[in-house]
Amino acid sequence: MRLLIVSLFLFAAVSAGAKAPAWWEAETAMGTSGTLRLDGKAWWSRAQGLEVGDQFVLKSQFAGEGAGATGLMLVRREKAVNPKHGEMIVWVIDDDGDMDEANPKPDTDSDCYVVDYGCDGSVDRIVDRIDNDRDNVPDEMEIRFFRDSQLRYAWFAADLDADGWTWYTRDYEVSGLFPFFRSDPYGNNEFFLNKFNPIDKAWIPFSECPFAFIDDDGDGYSERVSRFSGVPRSFMQQKSNPDYANRYQYMYGPFGDEMRDMGVVNLRYSFDIDGLSDEKNPLHYEMGFNMTGDMPYKFGGMARTNELRREPRTVNVAPFEKVTRISETYPADQTGFSFMEYEDDLVKIGDPQGDEAGDRRWEGVFWYWNRRIMHNTGGPEQFYNIRREWSGTFAKRREVYYSPVDRRLHLKGASEGWILKGMIGGGTTYGETRMFDTDGDGYFDRWETYDTSATLPMRVDTVAGAKNIDFGDDWAAMQKFYNEKALPEALRADQALIDAIGLPADENLKQALERDLSPTERRYVLDLIRERAYRRWREQAAGACGTLDNLKPHHAASPENLATQAAWEKTVELTKIDALYGAGKFDEVAKEISKLKFN
Repeated sequence: MRLLIVSLFLFAAVSAGAKAPAWWEAETAMGTSGTLRLDGKAWWSRAQGLEVGDQFVLKSQFAGEGAGATGLMLVRREKAVNPKHGEMIVWVIDDDGDMDEANPKPDTDSDCYVVDYGCDGSVDRIVDRIDNDRDNVPDEMEIRFFRDSQLRYAWFAADLDADGWTWYTRDYEVSGLFPFFRSDPYGNNEFFLNKFNPIDKAWIPFSECPFAFIDDDGDGYSERVSRFSGVPRSFMQQKSNPDYANRYQYMYGPFGDEMRDMGVVNLRYSFDIDGLSDEKNPLHYEMGFNMTGDMPYKFGGMARTNELRREPRTVNVAPFEKVTRISETYPADQTGFSFMEYEDDLVKIGDPQGDEAGDRRWEGVFWYWNRRIMHNTGGPEQFYNIRREWSGTFAKRREVYYSPVDRRLHLKGASEGWILKGMIGGGTTYGETRMFDTDGDGYFDRWETYDTSATLPMRVDTVAGAKNIDFGDDWAAMQKFYNEKALPEALRADQALIDAIGLPADENLKQALERDLSPTERRYVLDLIRERAYRRWREQAAGACGTLDNLKPHHAASPENLATQAAWEKTVELTKIDALYGAGKFDEVAKEISKLKFN
């Protein structure tokens, strides 16, 4: 009956003057509402009798003459790696007609794999690769997801750097342990998700659409990554689920009328700032913007049609060549800025099976669900050693400045920021630093230093009129300054002050310095050593000043009373040193320490 319906459909299409679909598309033609089952196929009873590892070859009744029209197909039974899938029937369709009937071996450049988990006749996945230029290297790939035999959504990939590498799959789906690390978030590539609209038989942008990976220096490893969150714009009025874009209940769920008006409600844009992204250090992103807003998902050129794709042939995603411009001009009502200073031993966000240096995500630097909640940011999150800055002011530019106070890059316009420190080679915490713009000029002018679990700061540094350096969104100038001047100077100044103080570092911090660290990570560890050394020196120095107040009755010129003046003078000098330290003038602090003598 199923074959009869398809045959009648093809006859009607040709009679009406429409171009009949290719045989391989006719084989997988979906029914009403995007349904596709295997138990209506003429070969289904034969497939049910297969044992694991067995297979048979058949020819399509729709195949015609000419190249690519051989109509060869393969049906086999496999055992899934994932126990929940059990055994599965896999139907392989030789789209490009290069399968050898005498020795049938599917390939991974154009063949289509239709998968039935549990062997119950219900289609669960379709994995399809497309070789656009017929060089036997796939250029695109898609994984279609079905629920109850009905198409719901699909992941798509475009191999923009032509290395033949897109999705890693296990059991014909993106699954397993950190599968995206095994895929290709390296070089120029993009992944994107579309949801199927069964009413219009069309794909719409949805969820993570796209992940765009940008290789600026052409070495095959990305320096930037951008991720759009496609969500119905009605979400902006309701916000009933703050992470809508990442919820499978909506991907697998039915199509809703609100999905006709989609928006980019969150956008992440991350950078490799220290320029270390390469084969040894892939995914080396340090700096990231996380933005929320209400941008309609409508871009010129977003509709991409491929005649070698099964219906629907047209997918919708922001054009790769426009992603950078959109990311840098996105109308954000909130902007979060994150800078990864060091990894966090409490949470592993990287690939435990890989050789990546440090603990880094394939899709850039995340915001997190704490303090300032920004919807649709996704996860996972790093809690310690990643600096967070936040602006609630509407902005269409991502602007960065350098502060000489803490020798760091900051978000221009951020009103507040914080970083929790610790979890380096153990469970030790080192407190927190908070930053504030108290006068609203777009630059931080107040730094509060907290000890672990303290509710009041142990030190407050207010620095007005600092000679900040604006870079705006000139990333090239910012990176050149940061890597060639700011970072080396910070490393030098840290070490010089640590040497001047002369107190030993914590053992786990000393051990951290023995690792193969990036300059940014090394500087962060030295910052912690310097801060803790200065704190201990300051406590010792205060104790060595002498007696400030002698309340016993003495003659005015008694030795005890005269000694209070010397103690006070040294205390005043310590306060001046504190001010220099708080302003980041570490060389001057080192000089003053060397001059200060205690009896």
